[in-house]
Amino acid sequence: MSSRVSSTSWPSTAVPKAVQDLLDYFFSLMDTNSDEAGLKLIEDIFTPEATFISSSGVFKGSAEIRGSRKKAWELVESRYHSIVKVFSATSDGSDLLMIGSAILGLKNGKKIEGDFIARAVIEGIDTLEPKMSFLQAWGVRLFLCSHNLT
Repeated sequence: MSSRVSSTSWPSTAVPKAVQDLLDYFFSLMDTNSDEAGLKLIEDIFTPEATFISSSGVFKGSAEIRGSRKKAWELVESRYHSIVKVFSATSDGSDLLMIGSAILGLKNGKKIEGDFIARAVIEGIDTLEPKMSFLQAWGVRLFLCSHNLT
């Protein structure tokens, strides 16, 4: 598995390594087509009462977040997210705004590339196992490419 944050530009506010790892793990789960991904989201990523907002809908609490991945792969064969730049709204790095890019390979052989913005609120910022209490993502620009994924 490749890192989604290996070339990320981080803010001058220190973002703890455990938070960087959490973001990397979250996006790798978003890019994993497995029944286990939803379970890992509630076990490893989100707090029990978290809110997760994506293009698929609004998911509140562990049960809804676990089910959030069920329809994520209906039209998609593959996806890859990476975080380009992170900004912090707080001095401890617990409220982050991310700019990223995504590549989606569709089951019809087409490819969609685009940018996204996401906000993450982190609890336990000073622990070894921080978790997200809130994540919202917005697709900013998507364009369809006529060639297959390589």
